[in-house]
Amino acid sequence: MKQERESLEFDIVFVGAGPANLASAIHLQRMIKRHNAQSGIPLEPSIAVIDKGRYPGAHLLSGALLDPRALEEFFPDYREQGCPIEATVSKEKLWFLQSKKKFPIPFVPKKFSNEGALLLSLSRLGAWMAEKADEEGIQLFDSTAATAPFIENGNVAGIFTDDKGRDREGNAKANFEPGLLLKSKVTVIGEGSDGSLFRQLSTLYPSESPGQRYETGVKESWRIAEGKLKAGEVQQFFGYPLSAESYGGGWLYAFSPTLISIGFISSLGPDSPLCNPHLNLQRFKLHPLLAKILIGGTMVESGARTISSGGLDAMPQLYGPGFLVTGESAGMVNMQRHKGIHLAMKSGLLAAETLFEAVLHNDFSNERLGSYTERFKNSWAFEELHASRNYRKAFDNGLYAGLFQAGFQISMPGLSLPKTQQSLPDPFSGLKKRESAFPAIPEFRADGYKTFSKEQSLFRSNLMHDENQPCHLQIKAQDIAEICLKKCLAEFNNPCQHFCPAAVYEITTEPVPALKLNASNCLHCKTCEVADPYGVITWSVPEGGSGPGYNMS
Repeated sequence: MKQERESLEFDIVFVGAGPANLASAIHLQRMIKRHNAQSGIPLEPSIAVIDKGRYPGAHLLSGALLDPRALEEFFPDYREQGCPIEATVSKEKLWFLQSKKKFPIPFVPKKFSNEGALLLSLSRLGAWMAEKADEEGIQLFDSTAATAPFIENGNVAGIFTDDKGRDREGNAKANFEPGLLLKSKVTVIGEGSDGSLFRQLSTLYPSESPGQRYETGVKESWRIAEGKLKAGEVQQFFGYPLSAESYGGGWLYAFSPTLISIGFISSLGPDSPLCNPHLNLQRFKLHPLLAKILIGGTMVESGARTISSGGLDAMPQLYGPGFLVTGESAGMVNMQRHKGIHLAMKSGLLAAETLFEAVLHNDFSNERLGSYTERFKNSWAFEELHASRNYRKAFDNGLYAGLFQAGFQISMPGLSLPKTQQSLPDPFSGLKKRESAFPAIPEFRADGYKTFSKEQSLFRSNLMHDENQPCHLQIKAQDIAEICLKKCLAEFNNPCQHFCPAAVYEITTEPVPALKLNASNCLHCKTCEVADPYGVITWSVPEGGSGPGYNMS
């Protein structure tokens, strides 16, 4: 007997429970309560937040620096309310590394400075914000993935959520539960980098944005011996292990004298897919400066995530018929500062003010929602992103040219590089072939103490996937045969084996060449989709509750 999909109606549905959407929901609810306390005509919109993680913060990769500017705007007593701050930045260092040498930069330029920033676990911050949203009376549904938009009369009128209890062939198991239809007047998309729902909406409602660009960050949390660092120390690095042609760099944050976050950002994309972000972090840790800090320590958590790095020029339109876009889904990241949480929160606050006006006037038209863009353009978030808009593209011609141009922009802030085309190239033309791409991936054997294999790292991501569910990595059989096992093998030696930080993609040769997908390894980082040189991989959401469980415990 076929089970019908239940339909629930809300005024506003937030997709994603990250800092952007949680800040938005909290700010909106508080504005409504203040209005109701002062007005004889109360507003009573129904608000829901959904997230695919199995608990609030599960998919928020730990270890972050937070500029408190936006948090102070909507939550001025955040410290008194128990915001899980680990430390405040007390000391900063900037290093240029070679394989065995280190060169300190004599001062940290103001544009790069983290003075006054808060060190925290992003997953703990998300969990704390979810608690505050619950206290405000906002419904939050975890383990709930948005699979597709619900379109009615040309507008986004809600979303479909994931089915529970299907086997790998898509058949209903004994515990099958059909997904829900969550109808809404406005849907707020805040899925983070390369969200699957926003990707669908971008196809349905194309904008003039040239397209986003991405990096991949791989992070680890460590317990180390006392006496090596002080709480609040922040160190940032460029150079080794990357070549001068590659963009990227590492960091180390000391949350306490014994708890640190260490990570590395690698640049990759369909035109330069020969990259191994996981390996870059492992090699980075072997530099004598880092190895000395880590010796005797224990890695307690590991994870990976793509980063939207295109800046202001790559941002999509922030609204459409029936929806708004917040946070990193909207490209709210300042790569010059390597920060985005404060910008994500600010986008959420601006979205909340737009939603409040829509609820107040019972007007959810495209014109009303479009005021979100004007609010953004009149905000400090726009000013910050505009000032840093050329930073990432300055490195497109290599490290040294980038340092020169970025330094020149910092010295002469009125100067601007020309706006460059950032749309992705035709996937079948102009790609760098094996002989002219990045150097071959070096051989590497993890020691299990300072360095780890992908499988060892996965064990520390608190990963959970039911193997008997439909594969969420969709590649057509014809593409596997013609592209993966022929064209991509000949031209790139199947870079998916390297760029995926979770060992999801495996090329087997017996009894015949085949692509094996270890989908239960997936960290939901989306690197495969953004780095695939031929665009044959589509990342779709698995069953809600799957994936990593970050908490920096």
